[in-house]
Amino acid sequence: MNARRIARVRQVAVAMVRESDVRNVMIRVVVGLLVMAVALGVLLVPTPAEAVDTGAGTAARTTARNVVHVVTPGHGKIDIQQAEHYLVPEGETREADLYIWAGSLEIAGTLDGDLIAGFQDGKITGTVTQDVNCFAQTMRITGVVGDDVRLGCETLFVDGHIGGDLIVAAKDVQISETAVIDGDVIIASATASIDGTIGGRARIMTGFLDLDGTIAGNAEITTDGGIRLGQNAHVGGDLFYEGPVGPDLPDGVVDGEVTFRRVIQEDIDFDFDFLGGASILFHFLGFIAALVAGTIIVALTKDHATRTAEIIRTKPLKSLGIGFVTYICMPIVLLVLLVFILTIPLMFVVGLTYVIALYIAKFYVSIWLGNLILGRGGRKDVSPIPSMLLGLTIVYLVTAIPFIGTLVGVVIIFFGLGALMQRKETRLDAAFEPAPVVSNGLPDEFPGTGTGA
Repeated sequence: MNARRIARVRQVAVAMVRESDVRNVMIRVVVGLLVMAVALGVLLVPTPAEAVDTGAGTAARTTARNVVHVVTPGHGKIDIQQAEHYLVPEGETREADLYIWAGSLEIAGTLDGDLIAGFQDGKITGTVTQDVNCFAQTMRITGVVGDDVRLGCETLFVDGHIGGDLIVAAKDVQISETAVIDGDVIIASATASIDGTIGGRARIMTGFLDLDGTIAGNAEITTDGGIRLGQNAHVGGDLFYEGPVGPDLPDGVVDGEVTFRRVIQEDIDFDFDFLGGASILFHFLGFIAALVAGTIIVALTKDHATRTAEIIRTKPLKSLGIGFVTYICMPIVLLVLLVFILTIPLMFVVGLTYVIALYIAKFYVSIWLGNLILGRGGRKDVSPIPSMLLGLTIVYLVTAIPFIGTLVGVVIIFFGLGALMQRKETRLDAAFEPAPVVSNGLPDEFPGTGTGA
């Protein structure tokens, strides 16, 4: 083996296994993640004074884990909490918009603001002056809500007063005879029972409806199992009903016109492609997440992002080749590290770094694409964020195309990964350059071996 070949093999080997180079890459990734974590922690971790202040009751009543108070001009106080059990005691008033994730929730006093919550069991026996927006297993409203109520839950029971609209998706909805809802009602449920008073219109889609209350406005009702009208049932406007059998309407139950459309199970068409729809939804959610993550990452590492995108512009074929080799070889390296017990921790670290690199690779390709469209090629004095946002939008539109989009997405990863591998921190760029001529100090020819005359 000649000297040049030996030198080149040694150069590649040293570049790939040099501990300091791997450490430099890992340090950059970890520091970036720590900066993001600290930024979020400043918003989410309370000071001791805030935690004591928001408790307002005893530890037995409210066990809060994370508490934040933020005063925003024109919007009042925002109270963000996470708790096993959250209670606003009877007779107490808390002036704040409450954002909470809890095991159980009870508003027995007064919450002067909005309630935005996720919990298992909830009760409003007191007063919420503004909107209620919740995801829950069970929700019981026996008190007063000043404005709209929007719910996603398993069971909803209303026995109080709602000053605005009620919008709910649930398994079972029960509106008792003492309940009053001033606004409109939209219900999507398996079963529904309405014995109270609805001051506006009603749109109800349910398996079976038991109506023994009052709907002051128009009513649009769709059921699979039918409708039962009690003695106190009354619709003040028009009634449009879709169901298997026409309703038996006594005189005076509906003040307006009645329209009936017979719908049986066989008439319902379920041609919706659930898998296709879910794929589009997840792709859109991934795009939104990428916009947020990409903006944060590029904002924190503007110089790094600009230089990496510049490598794609100046060395496209080399970036594609190195990215392809890295993409193929890295799983093999991880498998080798897994075989040896002592290197398993290193395998997890390298694997995490590799996964992060695969995810962020598209951001650098997006910057290059955005620069190309905006005519920013080679400029380093401008922010890369607008280019990234434009390029990322195009990338996600193209990758949404079936089959072709998948291939394009893989090629994008090759380009971005290859550019990352060529950054000076990895030292792999030099490994793919021609090796310099190595001189051992000896003459190329010795006396007597020449071919001269």
